[in-house]
Amino acid sequence: MALTKLTSVDAFVVTDIPDAPATGIVRMGKKILQSSAKDLARSATYTFAAFGLQRGGASAGINAESDEDQAAALPLFVDEMSALDGIDLTAGKGVRNDQLSSLNHDLHPLAGSIPVMVSGIVAAARWAHGGNLSGATAAVEGQGSNPTADLVASALSDAGADVVSPVPDAKPWEIWGFDVDLLLPGTKPGTLTHQGAGMAKAKAVVPWGPIPVTTKAYVMLNRKGVRVLPDFVAAAGGVVGPYLQNAPHTVPEMSVEVARHITDVLDTCAGHDEGVLMGACVRAEEFLGSWSDFSPFGRPLAA
Repeated sequence: MALTKLTSVDAFVVTDIPDAPATGIVRMGKKILQSSAKDLARSATYTFAAFGLQRGGASAGINAESDEDQAAALPLFVDEMSALDGIDLTAGKGVRNDQLSSLNHDLHPLAGSIPVMVSGIVAAARWAHGGNLSGATAAVEGQGSNPTADLVASALSDAGADVVSPVPDAKPWEIWGFDVDLLLPGTKPGTLTHQGAGMAKAKAVVPWGPIPVTTKAYVMLNRKGVRVLPDFVAAAGGVVGPYLQNAPHTVPEMSVEVARHITDVLDTCAGHDEGVLMGACVRAEEFLGSWSDFSPFGRPLAA
């Protein structure tokens, strides 16, 4: 994994596979950790590999304290990054895609699309509940405080699920103990820890954001018989959709394609002895070995 520090601004970009084109997100804030950026790049690498695409993961961070500092830092970041070939970046925390437009002239217009990503998450949730969300109960971490979580909750409800909302003044961690069929974490990497896993009553965990489950939590959930879906498949629609062959240019059409591909990948990986997440890891690693010498050390689970 390569780390490039920019010179004109306090920023960096991580790329996972040497000499391969890479895609990932840019985040901006007071302190963007390189460790979390590396985790996000690794998750993106597994995303592309799981879908059979010869591309690696990337992740960039811009450190700036105040709103004024951030406004000044972003153009410097974009200008310097434009000299680096082969890296596509879309907006993450603190950044908008229109602010990156001069950096990615040839990027598909739906790259990083939240609606497409949400459609893929709903498809993954439907798969986890046997192909139909009618009658399913679900709890979405971050609902009521995170715009993406709200979109996921609304889309699940539209698809027939009964979305259980936290009561007012509830502690954020209480959601892990909700008695639901589907639990959807995603507010930040590692948000579902072993403490939360110990409370879990859900039948399946369907991530809506990157690497929300820690390694220890995954082991505990697996032992309890809770099916944990791979975030790098379930929440991959906005990342992987634009790189699919003959990718459509409308949200409804791409949503259909993304849902189909996500369902196909989950179907293929479901038979692994250690569950669908490990099956997806093996699938990704086998594909990586078919076109590169890259051998990842560390799978996409939070520490």
